[in-house]
This record gives sequence, structure tokens and C-alpha cells, in this order.
Amino acid sequence: MFRKMFLNSCFVLVVFLVAGCAASYGPITRPGPSKVLALDDGFDFSVTIEKGQVLALVMPQPRNGHTLTGAAFDPGVLRLDHYLEYDEGGRRARYMFTTLENGLTDVLIRMEPAGGGSAQVYKRVSVNVGTGTSLF
Repeated sequence: MFRKMFLNSCFVLVVFLVAGCAASYGPITRPGPSKVLALDDGFDFSVTIEKGQVLALVMPQPRNGHTLTGAAFDPGVLRLDHYLEYDEGGRRARYMFTTLENGLTDVLIRMEPAGGGSAQVYKRVSVNVGTGTSLF
């Protein structure tokens, strides 16, 4: 009798653990951006965001035969989580970053000519991670 009750308890525990893990890591619980910054008009942008939040940078794809080639930033302050190219009334791109530590960093979105050539900065975003307030 004790063995049957023990096995049933273990089975129920395993079922709850598996269900909990599946719910914790499923696509439904993926964090969306805490802040979205549209980089449509202009070159220089700035944003302040708190540590542990997700920042999305959305922009049109470059024209005149240029393609995006990546982004440069301080990996101690930001982590690149996702990059997506899509079509929504024109070709667009989205970078999603998670803020790791308080600090300042510039995100330099780079592009280069499709036929080859040197990379150029397409957009620059100054990111301030932290509340911006201090006791001193």
C-alpha cells in the first residue's frame, strides 16, 4: 500500500514539474520589448531604459544598394537577442537587446554596399541603461 502511494505521489510530482517547465519556457512567455524605438527619420537617436528590460530598435532597410551587416555595441551592457528582417509597407529590420548592466553604450547599426566595399554606420543609438538617478 505504501509503495503504491509513493509511486503515485512521484508520478504526480513529475507531471507537475514537466508542466511547470513547459509553461516557463514556452513561446507564450517570451518577453516582449519593454521599449520600442523607431529609427525611421534621422541618424542619431538616444534612449534610457532600465537594467533587465528588452529594447527593440526598428528601422527601414537602407536603400541605394546597401544591406545591413550588423551592429556594434558594448556586450557588457547589452545582449543581442534577436534580429529580424520583414516586410511591413516596405523592407524593415528589428534588433532586440536585453539590458545586462547599468551603463552607457552606443549601438552602431552598420551597412555596406551590396557589391562590396567598406562598412558605414547607418544608424547610431546612444543607450543609457539605468534609472539616471543617483544618491550622490
